[in-house]
Parts: sequence; C-alpha cells; structure tokens
Amino acid sequence: MKKNGSSKKETFKSFFLPLIVLVVICAVIGSAMAAINLITAPKIEETQAKKKQEALSAVVPDNQGFEKLSISNLPERVTEVYADKGSASLALMLSVKGYDSSKPMSVAVGFDENGEIIKISVISCSGETQGIGSKVSGEEFLTQFLGKSDASAVDTVSGATISSGAFIDGINDACRVVKEYRATEVTK
Repeated sequence: MKKNGSSKKETFKSFFLPLIVLVVICAVIGSAMAAINLITAPKIEETQAKKKQEALSAVVPDNQGFEKLSISNLPERVTEVYADKGSASLALMLSVKGYDSSKPMSVAVGFDENGEIIKISVISCSGETQGIGSKVSGEEFLTQFLGKSDASAVDTVSGATISSGAFIDGINDACRVVKEYRATEVTK
C-alpha cells in the first residue's frame, strides 16, 4: 500500500504540480500585461490622435480646425472625412493595404474647394518593403498627385506596383468621395 500512496504523490509532483505552476505563472503574466495596457493605452491613444491632427494640419495648411463629417457608405480605404472650419477644404484619412496587407499604410489627403489635391501625408507605411514599397512616401511619387482631382494619370513606382497601385486606388477612392460630397453640397 505504501507503493500505491507514493505513486500517487509522484504522479501529482510530476504531472499536476508543474501544470499548477504553469497556470499560476500565466495568470501573473496575464495580469501584469493587462495592468501595463491600462497604463499605456491612454498615452498611445493620445499620441495617435496627435499624429492624426498633425497630418490633417499638414495636408490642409492654414486651417481653422477640423470638423469630422458623418458620411455613409465610404469606400473601405477611406476611414474618415474632415472639413476645415474656415474654408471649403477637406481632409481625408485613408487606410491602404499594400504589399503587407496586415499593416496598411495610413495616409492623409487634403483637397481644396475645387476638389484638387493640396497635399498628401503618409503617416505610416511600415508594412512596405524598405527602399521599394516605401517609395510611395517619397516626394517624387507624392508630387504627381498635387493639383489633380483624380489619380488616373499617376505612374506607379517601378518595382513596387502592388504598393503604389494600392496607394493610387486609395487616392482615387478619396477623390470620388470628395466629388460626391461636393455634388451633394451643391444640391443642398
């Protein structure tokens, strides 16, 4: 009988004790991560809001502040539309899936009262291949869009056709949103 009792203790020590220790370690680490998230989440949110505000101000210079517009049925790539409170300029936020669709490019586009692109600001393109797909954030590529009301005559970046093609599609979506908004604004 002693053998049977010591066998149960050995089974507990060899199987259940490590399992219990592992569960306790996971619970402690999970709790620590949740606590860290509670502490850092507001700061991360504040930083992202600041980056967005800076991007909006960059694409519509001399703005008087922005009002977020509620527009239904936006294309997938257009995430938000803002109107400048002091002019008829618009700023649109885009999320464009390029080469690495798990890390979409974050882009701000400014339009003047005529629906022409004032400026484009690439906030992030970390999912794009450095030196190839990341060229979509370069001045040479971005300046092709300035003063245009659509991106049909814009050339893709050689070697980065997926990234630049998706970027151009996103800009075209933004142009369509602006045209439709201006059309409904006129009929009001």
